[in-house]
Amino acid sequence: MSEITYLPEVRCEVSEGLTDRDITVCVKDIEGQEQYIHVTPSMVNREGGTTYLPVGIINVDRRNQRVLIELPTEADSGANRMWVPFASFRTESGVPA
Repeated sequence: MSEITYLPEVRCEVSEGLTDRDITVCVKDIEGQEQYIHVTPSMVNREGGTTYLPVGIINVDRRNQRVLIELPTEADSGANRMWVPFASFRTESGVPA
C-alpha cells in the first residue's frame, strides 16, 4: 500500500464575492454542511480544474478519517473551525484520495 501525502488545502467551490476585490468560497464539512467565507482571489489555489483553500490543521482523527481545520477567516455562520474528511484534502500528487 502506497503512502498518501496530504497538503493543508481543502477542496472548495468558488463564486462571486461581495465586492469586485473578493470571492466567496464554499467548504463542506463531514456532514455536507456548507460554510461560506470571503477571501481574496489570490488565496485560492487551482490544480486540474479543482480549487483548493489553504487551511490550518488543528487535529487529525485517523480512526474516522477526518481532520479538524481552521478556516483562514470566519465563515458567514460564525464558524472558525470544522471537521472535514480526508477526501477533501489536496494530495501531493494532485489525485484525490
